[in-house]
Amino acid sequence: MLGDRAYPFPDDDIVEIEDERLLRYVLRRVDQLESRVRSWARQIVGLLPQGLPLADQERDLLTLFLAQQRRLNLELDHRNGNGDGGLRHTLARVLTFLGNGHGPYNGDTDRLAHHLVACRLEDDIERAAATFCQDRNIPEVCDPVIDWRVSVRYMAQQLHRIACRINLKHDRRLTSPLRYELHVVARELSAEVIEKRDRLRPSFESVSAD
Repeated sequence: MLGDRAYPFPDDDIVEIEDERLLRYVLRRVDQLESRVRSWARQIVGLLPQGLPLADQERDLLTLFLAQQRRLNLELDHRNGNGDGGLRHTLARVLTFLGNGHGPYNGDTDRLAHHLVACRLEDDIERAAATFCQDRNIPEVCDPVIDWRVSVRYMAQQLHRIACRINLKHDRRLTSPLRYELHVVARELSAEVIEKRDRLRPSFESVSAD
């Protein structure tokens, strides 16, 4: 049975969804949103210069950070009324399934979907970073690793700032001004990521020696 499911909500609230039709809608919305942001992020990483000196795990982490940034911006667009009008009309139609509409849920299925997708992406981000550290025998939580993760996240944020203006269906030309800007920023910031990565082992070894 799909009914009577409980899901975590922001601020540690618990949402109980008793209507099976609404639950199916929420889970479908989660899958659609997750597929959308992950696919977009993979396409953007595919546009980056082939010669970037990022490790495969760093590319994977960059893709996840890009997907999370894309999800966040979509959520902000919806909150500000700049999102998909069709979605808003769909939400209006399903509000009749919500019962009295009291409590933290209050009919906000889109907000719940974004929260669940954010949790999935954060889990994958933590797993990717942990695997990177384990493969190099580096502690998962230490200042150099945090600096390295911040540099990858910052790279994703700056790439998103440019990439969100690229029409992936019609603007894939190598000579596109936005794509050129994307390449320049990618090369510049990937160098910072590599610098942070190269500091990981020496930093850990110096601490161990002390």
